[in-house]
Amino acid sequence: MIEWTNRFLTPTSLGEHEVFVFTTNAQGFHGAGAAGAAMRGDSKNTWRDDRAFLTASKAPEGSPLRVGHWAVYGVARGLQVGKHGRSYGVQTVTRPGAKKSITRRDIYAQLIELWAYAKANPKLTFLVPPVGEGYAGWSREEMNVVWEWLVQKHGLPENVTFIGRS
Repeated sequence: MIEWTNRFLTPTSLGEHEVFVFTTNAQGFHGAGAAGAAMRGDSKNTWRDDRAFLTASKAPEGSPLRVGHWAVYGVARGLQVGKHGRSYGVQTVTRPGAKKSITRRDIYAQLIELWAYAKANPKLTFLVPPVGEGYAGWSREEMNVVWEWLVQKHGLPENVTFIGRS
């Protein structure tokens, strides 16, 4: 099964070949939590006072002003390249506060895509925190079932490291 490390839940920096996996909403808002860290370099719920974030939120699609720390404002899923590194978004809610609005089956399908991407990019290391827990509303036990399905059916890529659980 999966071995979770006690390593940081949300890293403050990434190595050259590291990719931080974070959860997001359908709009790619990335305001707080792990998404905020990926977008703004800050996980605190202080986006309302963050000038760069507010500029990104008003910039047109495709604008370089939307490029954040490791993520891109308005991009909800998949690999994102920011000013200071890479991230990979897994959509776990339709909008902030809408707990369990994305099914575990849909989260599982996105994790299969992540696994395929990780296997196709063996020189990258993917740092995966708990997915679906917290803001998304699923319990640890409910998400453990998803991880079990994933590993049993698709294996565990060697370049995936699970972070942030005790």
